[in-house]
Amino acid sequence: MATEALFGTDGVRGHAGVGPLAQESVVRLGQALGDWLRAHGDAAKPALIGGDTRASREEITRALTAGLSRNGIRSIDLGVLPTAGLALLIDDYDASCAAVISASHNPAQDNGIKIFTGHGAKFADAEAHFVEERWRALAAALAGDSPDARGDGGHRDLREFHPEGGERYLARLIAAAGRPDLRGLVIALDLAHGAAHAVGPTLFLRLGATVHVIGDQPDGKNINAGFGSLHPEAVAELVRARGAHFGLAVDGDADRSILVDEAGRVVDGDGILAAVAADQLARGSLRGRTVVGTVMSNFGLGLFLEARGLELMRTPVGDRHVSAALKERGLSLGGEPSGHVIFGADLEFLGDGLYTAVRVAEILARRKIALSAALAGFSRAPQVNTQIRVSSRPKLETVPGFKEILSLSEERLGNQGRIVIRYSGTEPVCRVMVEGADATLVQALTDQLADFLRRAIGAS
Repeated sequence: MATEALFGTDGVRGHAGVGPLAQESVVRLGQALGDWLRAHGDAAKPALIGGDTRASREEITRALTAGLSRNGIRSIDLGVLPTAGLALLIDDYDASCAAVISASHNPAQDNGIKIFTGHGAKFADAEAHFVEERWRALAAALAGDSPDARGDGGHRDLREFHPEGGERYLARLIAAAGRPDLRGLVIALDLAHGAAHAVGPTLFLRLGATVHVIGDQPDGKNINAGFGSLHPEAVAELVRARGAHFGLAVDGDADRSILVDEAGRVVDGDGILAAVAADQLARGSLRGRTVVGTVMSNFGLGLFLEARGLELMRTPVGDRHVSAALKERGLSLGGEPSGHVIFGADLEFLGDGLYTAVRVAEILARRKIALSAALAGFSRAPQVNTQIRVSSRPKLETVPGFKEILSLSEERLGNQGRIVIRYSGTEPVCRVMVEGADATLVQALTDQLADFLRRAIGAS
C-alpha cells in the first residue's frame, strides 16, 4: 500500500475509480468508517450519503455503503444535494454522520468523500487518523478476496433512498435566513451543472425573486466545465443580458459563492465579507467586532475593516479553520476569498453558497440598494495568484535557494504587501500569492517566484 495520506485538507479526493477512490479502496473506507462508528457508540444510527452530479457518484456510493453494511450500518441516500445540505440534515435524520461524494470545484473526472459528524462538524484530525489506520489494516484482509473487492462480500446492502432531503434542506435555509422577502429582485444564477441545479432556483423563487438560470443541465460530465464559481464571466454575461440586480455562481457542491454586481463586476469572498460586515456593524450584530479570514484574504479587506474599527483575524487556508475560529471566539462572520462564507451559528458554522447569496440579497432588498453600493469603500489590493504543478512536495524551506528568493521578494514589498506560498491540499500544485500596492511589482515578483518553483519542483 502507498504511504501517502488518505485524508487531505478536505477529505479524500482524487481521480474517480483509481487510487483511494478505486472501488475496493472505497469499500474498505466504508468498513473503516463503520469501525469508527462502532467504537464511538453510533453504529445503531444510519449514515447519510449524498453528493453532486458527477457520473462516478453512484459507483462510489455503492462501494461506501457496501463497506458500511459490513458493520451492519444502514445508509440513507439523499441523492444529489449540496454539501451543507448533507451536514445540516444529520440531526434531522438522527444520523451518526454524513458522507458527501463530491470533488467540489474540481473537474468531472475527479471525485472525493467528505465526512461530517454530528451537528455538521467536519472530521477532525484524530477521527480521520482512526479511520485511515483501520483502512490500511483492512488491506491485507481484503487482498485477493474477489467478493470483497466487488463490494458485496455476501452482505446485504443496507442502503435506503430518501428523496425528500432537498425539501428539508431548503426549509433549513429559509428558516435560518428569517424568511426574507426578495420580491422585486432579479437574480442571475449559475449552478455549475452541480449539486444546486434543482434546489437553487427553487430557493429564490420561494422567496419571491425573479431568477434567470444557467448551469442547470447536468449530464454527469459537465460539472464546473465553463460554468460556476471558477468561471464567473458566464453569470456576469447573464446579469448584463437580463438586467439582473446581481448574479451568483456556485461551485459543484455549492459551498462556494462568487457574486457579480449589477454591472457584471466580480465580487469574491472578500467582497462579500466586506458588504456583510458593514451591514452587521450598522445593525449591531457583528460579534466581537471581528471578521475571520485566512492568510489568503486580501490586504484590502484588512484596510476596509480597520477603517471601521474592526479586526481581521487570519487563519490557515480552509473553511474548517475559519469555522473553528468562529466557534472558539463566539464570532458571527468569516470566510475565504474562494467564496466560502460562514455566518457563525446560523447554519451550525457551515458555509453554503446559496445561503450566502440569500443573506446578501436580503441586504439589498431591505436597504433598496445595488450590490455595488453595499461594497462602498472596499477595494482589493492588487493581487496575483498562480499555481505550479509539482512532482513532489518537499518542505519549501528545504528547497535550495527558496529562502533566499523569498526573503529578497519580501524585502522589495516592504510593509505594503504580502507573499503566501503553499501546497494545495487537494491537487498536486504549489500556489503562489503576491499582493501589494504596486501592481507591476506584484506581477514581477509572482513571475519570479513561480519560475523558481517551476524549475525546482515542477512536474515534467
